[in-house]
Amino acid sequence: MNNNQPLLVIWWPKALDQTRAEEEGRTIRVRYEVLARSGDKLHGGDEALNKLPKDLPCLVLVNPTELGLFAVVPPKLSGAKLKEALPFLVEPYLLNEPEENHVSLWSNLPSHANGARLAAVLGKIRARSIVSTCTQHGLKLAGLSCETLRERTGSEGAAWLSGQDFILVDGIDTPLLTPTGQPAVLKVMLQRRLQQLGAPMIQLSSNDHAWLHSQVDGALGENKIQATDRAPVEPLPRLLTKSLLGADELRKMGMRPMANQGGLSKLLTPALVLAAVAVLGLNALAFKAERANAAIETQITESYTQALPNIPMVADPLLLIEREKRNLNAGLDTSNAQGLSALLHEVGQAMDQAPFNSMVDFAWADNTLSVRFNANVTEEQQGAALQKLKARRLDAKWLTGAKSNLPVLQVKKGATR
Repeated sequence: MNNNQPLLVIWWPKALDQTRAEEEGRTIRVRYEVLARSGDKLHGGDEALNKLPKDLPCLVLVNPTELGLFAVVPPKLSGAKLKEALPFLVEPYLLNEPEENHVSLWSNLPSHANGARLAAVLGKIRARSIVSTCTQHGLKLAGLSCETLRERTGSEGAAWLSGQDFILVDGIDTPLLTPTGQPAVLKVMLQRRLQQLGAPMIQLSSNDHAWLHSQVDGALGENKIQATDRAPVEPLPRLLTKSLLGADELRKMGMRPMANQGGLSKLLTPALVLAAVAVLGLNALAFKAERANAAIETQITESYTQALPNIPMVADPLLLIEREKRNLNAGLDTSNAQGLSALLHEVGQAMDQAPFNSMVDFAWADNTLSVRFNANVTEEQQGAALQKLKARRLDAKWLTGAKSNLPVLQVKKGATR
């Protein structure tokens, strides 16, 4: 990939919008910009995915509501061992299984206590859908990242507007994301961040500062919010170094990561000749290897089906079998539909329209599950979740937490009357 070539940046829509477009037979429309490597905007707008330039390296930005960001203290591991441990490190924060996520670590929290780092969590199904669509439309995917991974350029906090979102990064806590269409939520979340111990001053560009001033009153403390003439956050092309998926993971999904093409044109012809000779000899070996692999995969599938006939093989079969063995050894009743795990599963399905990282914590007492969410869960999403749970004959209701104003979803064992 030529480092001087302009970069195509695409803000990917939410999964619901993408699914709706596919069901209606429409090509999804995306917000895009073509940027110089310095970050300067050359042009941009809103366009159908199939009409975007195919000759430019492409950086896809996942919708921030679909990327979980958590402050974690990583174990003293490195390399492959650390990569294997990361999904289980963030397991307490998630409703799905560890094997269903891509997890990566970033050093975006230099001021956080205890040496915590920022863990980014993206569902494998969502990542596979995005990469597959890019391949379908011939885009040259150079990286898959998210705008909330951008870092401030100075020691102060940095905030900016992006589409329908207000984003704040300050280095002491996970990035703050609030919808611009909900000024009340924005005010509460921003006040809470400004009151944190050690919270730095927040800088915004002049235009964004004027917008923020028009949305909230003077109760925020204007002495901690300043306008600046230059962007307080790193340029978007820097996110190429913060891809949520590595080159190996992209290859497994059928995408060939772009490589540096400088100086290769003169070597192309002799390389093709050598490749043609090599292919003749390798084809026979490849055919034998494919037959052997197919036989092994068939044997694995048959063995797995015999061991766990009612459980779909969504991850490494050995890991799934080992998990079932641990559950049986621990005496867990996995068929008990009224247990804690079952209720958490029901809540996860009912809150499928909520932001990906909106859950704060949960508690289990007196056969009652209480799940606390962030303030960015709208009343419409709360009502939809309540209807789904009641349709499942579960006794559910929304409460306002005693220790905060955050919404709490309470689900009890037993059917509703």
